[in-house]
Amino acid sequence: MRGVRNTERGIEVLDVPDPQPDDDEVVVHIESSSICGSDLHLIEYGPIPFVLGHEFAGRTDDGVAVAVDPSQPCGECDQCTTGSEHLCRTGSQRARGISADGGMCDAIAVHRSSLVPLPDGLTPDTACLVEPLGVATHAVRLAGLRGGERVAVVGAGGIGLAAIAAARPFAEEVGVVARHDRQREAAARLGAVSAAGEYDVVLECAGTESAMQTAVELCRPGALIVFLSTHWTPVTIPGVPALMKELGFRWSYTYGTHEHGTDLGDAAALLATDPEIAATLITHRLPLDDAAEAFRVAADRAAGAIKVVLEP
Repeated sequence: MRGVRNTERGIEVLDVPDPQPDDDEVVVHIESSSICGSDLHLIEYGPIPFVLGHEFAGRTDDGVAVAVDPSQPCGECDQCTTGSEHLCRTGSQRARGISADGGMCDAIAVHRSSLVPLPDGLTPDTACLVEPLGVATHAVRLAGLRGGERVAVVGAGGIGLAAIAAARPFAEEVGVVARHDRQREAAARLGAVSAAGEYDVVLECAGTESAMQTAVELCRPGALIVFLSTHWTPVTIPGVPALMKELGFRWSYTYGTHEHGTDLGDAAALLATDPEIAATLITHRLPLDDAAEAFRVAADRAAGAIKVVLEP
């Protein structure tokens, strides 16, 4: 079968082994796999000996439509046994598309516990968005929104727009700081306005030093900054302004479980009830064989790419 890897020659579609599921696994036939900003950073490190892609969805052999949780917790460490599997001590060593074969391929074998059933109204061709929207629903849950807060989102790429969609049902207002015109237009479609004034919660989704500065500036005294972004290089916290506002800082990592379900399940439900999210985020669809072009398009944010989806 086909799989997308980063080789010495760049992004290529190669012949890779067919999935060989064990007794606890099922085969998912991929219908959509989207490119994340972290994929673009990952390939900068050079050749990678596994199939890319951690945002993907498809159908099982018996036709059940599913999204896939790409994490593979050990199930044995202190975090796994106390309900924080997303903080598994060794989980990063097995994450699909990050350190193990991912979903930019024709089919993949995954553990049954990784399956996220899709609700009515959500199909596998758009359910690749369950994973990035799960990142946002998790962060909004950690932010502890009760309803009525003013929320700002700094950065309007895929995760920033997902954060707007996840926060909008709870917030009095969602303000956004976006770099590109197409991102501002997409944010407006999801109900955000240009950020102005002070905010109770700021969701930082850009991962840059300038975004950190902007986040601090947007905070009211006593506000909370939640980081959805990945800081690939060190950033400096504006110490004195943050000190004088007594700001809180919290990092949000992937998605987990809660007393009513899971963050990925919440994301799937949100996508099913609000089709505008997928219609706004997915800007390009290309066949799997055009993976190299898809990565080129995804890297060109100024040209309007938000989520680029590969379809086998």
